[in-house]
Amino acid sequence: MKISYYKPRKFMDFFPNAFDIGNPFGMWHEYDDNHFLKKIFHFEVERFPEFYQYHLNHTLENKIGTEADLFRHVWYIVGNRIAYLEKQDPFSTSHKRNLQNINKLQLFQRFMSGLDKWNARPFDMVISEKEEIIQNQKKEIEKLQSLLTELNEYEIAQKIRIEDEYLPTVIDLFKQMRYLELPSGRKLLRSDHKSPYSKMISKYFSHGGKDIPIETARNYFVEKKGDIPSKGTAIQQEHQIFKIIRVNDPKK
Repeated sequence: MKISYYKPRKFMDFFPNAFDIGNPFGMWHEYDDNHFLKKIFHFEVERFPEFYQYHLNHTLENKIGTEADLFRHVWYIVGNRIAYLEKQDPFSTSHKRNLQNINKLQLFQRFMSGLDKWNARPFDMVISEKEEIIQNQKKEIEKLQSLLTELNEYEIAQKIRIEDEYLPTVIDLFKQMRYLELPSGRKLLRSDHKSPYSKMISKYFSHGGKDIPIETARNYFVEKKGDIPSKGTAIQQEHQIFKIIRVNDPKK
């Protein structure tokens, strides 16, 4: 008896699952591949994954075959049916339906291509697909290399060294700069976020010969409630030893 990978419709079952194949009278099992293909013609593309998974579950649960076995079998019968339909008389009354069925089968093949973990499809198709992937990856690598070259322009050989114990002093200067006003009344520096300052300090400065963790720098740039930081690190009075002022500032 022929082994079938598909879940069959039960005998005299007039309300089967939509994915079951066959008819209610049971005299069709030697033509199960045909019934499977007819289901493909019936379903929309969006239902292909659910339809295929339904019969895969049946195949695995009943130990009929492996996932690769089902894939190879279905790919074979779909390809054969496409080849058969393409050879039919283009002037027959069935030509329009044949074209529709060919299109539906080709869409099913496209869906199956994404399932091929075994390179079970024809060699030339697999090679063509792999070549396309390689070419796309080469383009992506070129873009990343270009970006890396651009980023390397901003790398430095040696960080600006802050005297030991005076990191808060330098950060205090940056915090002052954030509030400096031009004669027009507009801010000299504008940023919607504080993170550029903490990242810049961490990237381009060292403290006592050591790198400054970004979290350490970020803790100095936190929200305040009045003059008191709600969290993070406050700059003590003894480290506030410089004051940036504007020349000819009428307020001073």
